[in-house]
Amino acid sequence: MEEVVRHLPNKQILDIFAKRVLAKKTLTKYQIVFQENYTGGTPTGEKIPLKLYILNRLDPNNEPIPVKCLKLCKRVIAEGYPQNSIICNSKSKVTLRFQLILLVEYEDNSFDIITLPNNLSHRFQYDPNITKAIVQGTVIDSNGVPILQRQSTTVPYETLIINSNGVNDYPSFTYSVTIPFSEFDNALKKCELQDPTLQSYILLKNLSYDIDVIDVVNVEATNIVTSQTVTLSTSEVDFSLFEDIIDKLGIDQDVIIEGIPEAECED
Repeated sequence: MEEVVRHLPNKQILDIFAKRVLAKKTLTKYQIVFQENYTGGTPTGEKIPLKLYILNRLDPNNEPIPVKCLKLCKRVIAEGYPQNSIICNSKSKVTLRFQLILLVEYEDNSFDIITLPNNLSHRFQYDPNITKAIVQGTVIDSNGVPILQRQSTTVPYETLIINSNGVNDYPSFTYSVTIPFSEFDNALKKCELQDPTLQSYILLKNLSYDIDVIDVVNVEATNIVTSQTVTLSTSEVDFSLFEDIIDKLGIDQDVIIEGIPEAECED
């Protein structure tokens, strides 16, 4: 190619404006939907699957019809996400806001749609018009307030929170991971760190999930519509969502090359 360019007539020095990638970090199959493990009532900073108690259907005799399987139909990413930011020229923070649409198959081959986190509740905030799954009190507390979930045992550290507009009004999840520059494949020079155009660019790939339907569990709950205590027949399900997160650190830069423009305007 170099020989071809060398012998082309009317070649020019061209100034190409480009985003130059300086360093990259790939987080492979990262669990982005999880809950924090607790031991003796104390959070451990370790991730475990999000535990769902999905309401079973009832047959004409009010006998429960358990969940057979779940499938992820769609992950809806909020407008403007993923977001990325550079923190003190030492860390890259990636933030993703989304909701999940799941297809639930019951043992009688009937189906239902659950939207997470919209259809989640604490057992003391059960609303038959909204609730399709109960979560543990370490995810949403008894007052209906979501609790921040953390992974703080291994760098890079992660968080997951259910966004809330009030009790049983949970429009989305927000996941974030903070990656120190020391975790990237190339060390940045001081002049590159001080470049005002230094940015983080995010690529998401290979979305996958894991589902384990465990058992039928009766959950004692409070119906907030009738203010009555009820027993809910549920299916205990462990759910995890995974994704590859590729974070590229780059700057704006002029690249000088020798060649011929594909087309030029003429006066």
